[in-house]
Amino acid sequence: MNPLSVVARGTWLYAHTRPMPVAIVRLDYDYWYEFAKAANDLEIGDVPRVDAEGHAYYVSYSNVRDGDTFRPDSVTHLSHGDARADAEARAPSLITWLETA
Repeated sequence: MNPLSVVARGTWLYAHTRPMPVAIVRLDYDYWYEFAKAANDLEIGDVPRVDAEGHAYYVSYSNVRDGDTFRPDSVTHLSHGDARADAEARAPSLITWLETA
């Protein structure tokens, strides 16, 4: 499986003072599908959730870098925009996006 690619990076404020990381990452597979498959826990009819190019997007609340291995902090999203909206909805403060690929 291919390593992750960071497509957006930002910060949110913990207790309104301490910047905390958030990233949107892209994988070339559905992490949660593969996790369930490895645990022999797939349901009949389960299929990977990936976009037309075979990508899945996730939120990570850590300092991930391209190529790292990680465990997502979100469900599988089919677009960068959906993952970003999820991150913004769940962060306890406004996210300042620092870079976007």
